Amino acid sequence: MNITITFDLTLLAIVGANLLGILLYFGLMKLRARRLDRARERIVASVSAYFARTGVSVRAEAISPPGTERFIVVADTEPLKRLRHSHIVEMVLIDEVKRATGLTVDRVFWRFPLAPREGASIEAPNAAGVAPRIAAIDPYLAQGLARLRTPEGVEVHEDSWGHFEEALHQRETRPQAADDGDAGPPA
Repeated sequence: MNITITFDLTLLAIVGANLLGILLYFGLMKLRARRLDRARERIVASVSAYFARTGVSVRAEAISPPGTERFIVVADTEPLKRLRHSHIVEMVLIDEVKRATGLTVDRVFWRFPLAPREGASIEAPNAAGVAPRIAAIDPYLAQGLARLRTPEGVEVHEDSWGHFEEALHQRETRPQAADDGDAGPPA
């Protein structure tokens, strides 16, 4: 008994070319992802080095939107007074990254995580990356937190429901002319 096996060389060449193309495509995608990861690492190292020279601890993350050669940097830093004008620091940081790595950072987003409070209704994330300075709190942060706790001219206390209804009734019976003055200029 004879068994004959025939191969169509044209079809075999097309299937081989397709397989080779698929392997090449995935190889290029992997190479591009590796280059992108290295570029992110270089940007993060450059941002960390820049802030290390100024004495600020920072945790940075570089993000690249799909299909672009630009990056977005998200920086977690302590809430310091010297970072109050962060748009100026952002411009200098973008130039520093461009000079150090040759990569373009499009924008920088800032996050200033605070230490979690006891009894807070929402749990703070554990991996904030920036160790808050509890012992030596920044005076700028302390000033802002004190202003939030006790705003000037605001007094809050409990009152009775009858007093609330009386105040509501007085507001409703106010003359119409006084309401028009409160509404602002006519349109």
